[in-house]
Amino acid sequence: MSTKDRFVIIDGHALAYRQYFALPVQAFRTRAGEPTNATYGFTRTLLDILQQERPDYLAVSFDRGLSGREELYGDYKGTREKMPDDLRSQIERIEEVVQAFNIPVLAREGYEADDVIGTVVSQVAGDELDVRIITGDRDILQLLSERVSVQLPGRRGQKDVIWDLQAFRDHYELEPWQLVELKGLMGDSSDNIPGVKGIGEKSGTTLLKQFKSIAGVYENLDEVRGAMRKRLEAGADMARLSRELAQIQRDVPLSFSLDYCVAHDFDLNQVQELLRTLEFRSLGERLKDFRQIGMFAEEETDVSPAVLQAVDDVETVLVNDEQGLNDLVTVLTSAKGIVWDVETTSVDQMSCDLVGIALAVDGDRGWYVPVGHQRGQQLHLQQVLEALRGPLTDPAIPKYAHNAAYDLVVLQRYGIDVTPVAFDTMLAQWLFDTSSKFLGLKNFARFVLEPPVEMTEISELLGTGRKQISMAEVEIDRAAPYAAADGAITWRAVDYLQPRMQADEALNKVFTTLELPLVPVIADLERAGVVLDTQHLQQLSATLGDRLAELEETIYGLSGGYGAFNINSPRQLNDVLFGKLGLPTTNLRRTTHGFSTNAETLEKLRPHHEIIGHISEHRELGKLKGTYVDSLPDLINHHTGRLHTSYNQTGTSTGRISSNNPNLQNIPIRTEPGREVRRAFVPQDGTQLLSVDYNQIELRVMAHFCEDPTLLEAFQQEQDIHSVTAATVFGIPLDEVSYKERDFAKRVNFGLIYGMGAYGLASDSDLSLTEARQFIDDYFGRMPRIREWMDATRARARKEALTTLFGRRHEFPVLLNSGRSNPVAVKRAERVAINLPIQGSAAEIMKRAMLDVHAALTSNRLDARMILQVHDELVLEVPNEQLAETGQLVVEVMEGAVELKAPLRANAEVGLNWRDMQPLSPQARRLAGQ
Repeated sequence: MSTKDRFVIIDGHALAYRQYFALPVQAFRTRAGEPTNATYGFTRTLLDILQQERPDYLAVSFDRGLSGREELYGDYKGTREKMPDDLRSQIERIEEVVQAFNIPVLAREGYEADDVIGTVVSQVAGDELDVRIITGDRDILQLLSERVSVQLPGRRGQKDVIWDLQAFRDHYELEPWQLVELKGLMGDSSDNIPGVKGIGEKSGTTLLKQFKSIAGVYENLDEVRGAMRKRLEAGADMARLSRELAQIQRDVPLSFSLDYCVAHDFDLNQVQELLRTLEFRSLGERLKDFRQIGMFAEEETDVSPAVLQAVDDVETVLVNDEQGLNDLVTVLTSAKGIVWDVETTSVDQMSCDLVGIALAVDGDRGWYVPVGHQRGQQLHLQQVLEALRGPLTDPAIPKYAHNAAYDLVVLQRYGIDVTPVAFDTMLAQWLFDTSSKFLGLKNFARFVLEPPVEMTEISELLGTGRKQISMAEVEIDRAAPYAAADGAITWRAVDYLQPRMQADEALNKVFTTLELPLVPVIADLERAGVVLDTQHLQQLSATLGDRLAELEETIYGLSGGYGAFNINSPRQLNDVLFGKLGLPTTNLRRTTHGFSTNAETLEKLRPHHEIIGHISEHRELGKLKGTYVDSLPDLINHHTGRLHTSYNQTGTSTGRISSNNPNLQNIPIRTEPGREVRRAFVPQDGTQLLSVDYNQIELRVMAHFCEDPTLLEAFQQEQDIHSVTAATVFGIPLDEVSYKERDFAKRVNFGLIYGMGAYGLASDSDLSLTEARQFIDDYFGRMPRIREWMDATRARARKEALTTLFGRRHEFPVLLNSGRSNPVAVKRAERVAINLPIQGSAAEIMKRAMLDVHAALTSNRLDARMILQVHDELVLEVPNEQLAETGQLVVEVMEGAVELKAPLRANAEVGLNWRDMQPLSPQARRLAGQ
């Protein structure tokens, strides 16, 4: 047997778990609704191993039990969460895939995969064989030897790490066989192995370096001094038990022969049929490169790569001299369309520096024009901008981009307003699948595009962490192929998506009349920014700091003698709440630190101790101070003197525009400190803020959909909808509805939109569960059309995609395949199915309003500009002399954005900061309209 022979053993359950959590389950389902994310990831990894590693022998091991460890220790792996139902259903499929490739499954009833692998490794130890174990479990490192290596997942999505004997010695300063000794002393929280209380990795390693093993420690216990000795004496039995739990068994009764593990040829038709059943089109394409014996290491025949490499498949044209620039302009001027993409120094479109521009006019070739690299030959920035301005602003040449808003803003800052934006591939992909996790160009090219293309990740150029550099520091000859591929692959994405979009009349209408025209409006909104009163934020920071200090002293005093502790530490908070104070833990969710201490849990605990209210306030104020009060001033752009956020059209499945860097939509408005943050948002001199927000838009949309006469009449007569609801349900005259009754009806009205049931209503009120059920029954009994619409919507979601007012679709795979889905997931999907058409339609109305307001301001030659969009609210900065006219215009435009059976209404307020706003007087609006 050759010393080059290689045996790869895969821990099947570990790899399945890893792929399940790495790939979004919603994005990987068959048309019948079967979840396939783990199966897809597993199969893709298997193909990578066969084609890239090309092992001589290959096997996959699966868990079939706990190898008797649960009998030794009843809580073994007791803290591990139950396998998700959507993963459990895929394990059988994964074994099907393995068998289809003629790969043996190594398993034994009652045993863990680790023990099966340990047994196999022991049986082949005498062979001249290099063994690689692919797993997610560090326990397997105890099997390391001169010829056995272990492949473990990298941290935070980075590349896998290969552990060999030397790597283990360098990291642990021990031998692999001592890993079980270390686990016996320090325990292992992942498997709930207890170890010796008070012994951690550092102290455990010190003991083993001196005494070699647990047996050696206890034979020489008289050499250990102080508290350490007491801990070891108290934990002697647990140390020995923990060692036994951590020890991988190497004598599992297993029928094994290496001959059965030869990575031989498989039945191509059988594998292709299975992949077709699972709807893995891109993986099916990879099979075309397989030959019947092409995976053998001895095979001399060249094997084509499974996936095209973008840097090899795209011709790169570097433009760094005047002749090259002239040639490029000639190509662009006669092109049928232009893809443009910018390379910059950061993802902040308002502060980044332009490093280069990538362009493409087809999918085979990309041009890269460097302008801001620190080294290398490149043209002057202004020369490039002047040359490219013509073709990039030519209205007769359509422009394409992936995430066009970013590229648009960057070039606008440099004096080029790219127009017309005719296609945005990221926006199109999102419309096809609003839950897609493949919106980034690299993932889209790899997982959606046909044929798939492997693109260079930006981290390969820039690095990560502390060693990360900027694009300006990358050598031009490395940046050019990367950028050229971005341009050419975006063109291929256009070719792939555009015909599909045009073939879908309803979706194409949403794309071309709403989402795509909104891109330049979003760009203008991002460039506008808002002025901040930093002095106010400094004062607020000091006030909040004082209050936080007061709260800390109060919390320490209520901690039952625990004293000072880190209130933000879940572990220490567990010690105080459930250890020192003994608060009840019934029905609380377990975590690795003990019990959850999230906001929902604290609310459940609030009646049991006064400390809870102070902890909640401390947490809220600390987050507000850190996230906004102290951070916002540092985010002010030093060029514009204003705060700029980024808006994302594709950030939510409902279609709502989201905000980030910073997220201005999460500033709390129901608390006084939150309103104080809004006080810092001010207009520039000579202007005021105009805020116009829709009045109860989601309830109006629901009334439009369900056509309930009570709701429609209330909205049409401009009555208070919550008072009308209270009067209807309680059976009292409208003028006798109390504040408490109205507030209760308000919670029900909005709660129903988000799928609240009797339990949620009871939790949110002082009603018992029985009373809450009765109230909801009365509610639907008096307004039956609401329930009818909800029932019909749920039923429709089980058969087909739901549509919004403008025609955007959303499928619910869990409901389409509800018979095989987790009942909890079905209930959750039903709640979302009720909400999505409502919230999605409301989001579309706001987008339509933004387009119309933007156009109206231009056509009326007003100097006002939109500066913020938050949920159902638009905020504008308006010159004082144009305030009344602009307010009147914006209200009219927003109320006329779409015609509903429950008419839209918008409220306008003005002020010198975002907190202290006053209603725009009807008199001013009337004068403006004259």
